[in-house]
Amino acid sequence: MKLTLIIPGLCWLDADDGREICKGLQLPALEQLLGRGQLQAQPATASQLLQQLFGLEKLALAADLAAASGLDTAGRHWLLADPVNLRVDRDRALLGDVGIMQLSQQEADALVASLNQLFAEDGFLFHAPTPQRWFLSLPAATGAEFSALPDVIGNDINHHLPRGSNGMLWSRYLNELQMLLYTHPVNDAREMRGEVPVNSLWLWGEQAGGSVRPSLPHDQLLAADPLWQHLAAAAGKPAELAPFAFSGLDAAGDVLLQLDTVEAAAQFRDAWGWREGLQQLERDWFAPLLAAMQQRRVQQLTIRCHGDAGFTLNLRPGDLWRFWKRPRQLAALYPQ
Repeated sequence: MKLTLIIPGLCWLDADDGREICKGLQLPALEQLLGRGQLQAQPATASQLLQQLFGLEKLALAADLAAASGLDTAGRHWLLADPVNLRVDRDRALLGDVGIMQLSQQEADALVASLNQLFAEDGFLFHAPTPQRWFLSLPAATGAEFSALPDVIGNDINHHLPRGSNGMLWSRYLNELQMLLYTHPVNDAREMRGEVPVNSLWLWGEQAGGSVRPSLPHDQLLAADPLWQHLAAAAGKPAELAPFAFSGLDAAGDVLLQLDTVEAAAQFRDAWGWREGLQQLERDWFAPLLAAMQQRRVQQLTIRCHGDAGFTLNLRPGDLWRFWKRPRQLAALYPQ
């Protein structure tokens, strides 16, 4: 088996703090893999890594995802309009995606109905085919540039506001919809129940006309992320859920596997949760993977992650016999 592991959040996303956050971590199997393999620094954002994996120039996927959700996309421009929560922290507004919210279809429908009423004169139509993924259809192109949601989760949105010739206009639209959502009865009820409100949308992935044609140079994908599964299907490759541990991996050939064990903790800068997640990966994946390579049950292993300290690691069973190469600690990947 040839296995490519994509592990979002494997490297702490604030590289300047990486050494300190890693202090005292015991990850002997991962350290063996990092030390014996061919390690190449490869800084990238989450969206850039996704684009590289699926051979895309950009993540312009809104119309394709809308069509896959059963919407008629003909004759309109499309944006993803994902429900999010903005939390003010000092002078920053931090973004959390729908993963931190339990949102019902009834709530989504009520919020979308109000948004459509507010923006009716602009020709905007919001759609919520599911509570987790919303869309905005437009009569014409936006003239703006938007940051992909995977690059913004857990970060300050002030660094990711709309850009381009109409960037200021779309920032104004965002302010208007945030004002509506902030006082909406659905959010009042959610806050009364102690639930996170949907106080903004994140617009991205603009697309009009023509389908995106991703490619995937692997035999199959194992991942929980619906976007990854959609891209694999569009590339004509089978996609299934990833197992919880290496022991549950029942696959052959060339496999691309996404492990999201530490992703949320890294995004939201939960150092304790991130360290615990790495210990879980060591136990459930890195140690058994090291043993499987020593037994030549895995012929080639690639590990990739994004971030300022992102890297690509390539390893073959013969590399493990290079005893003169010392284990490499995760902390060594960060600047001094």
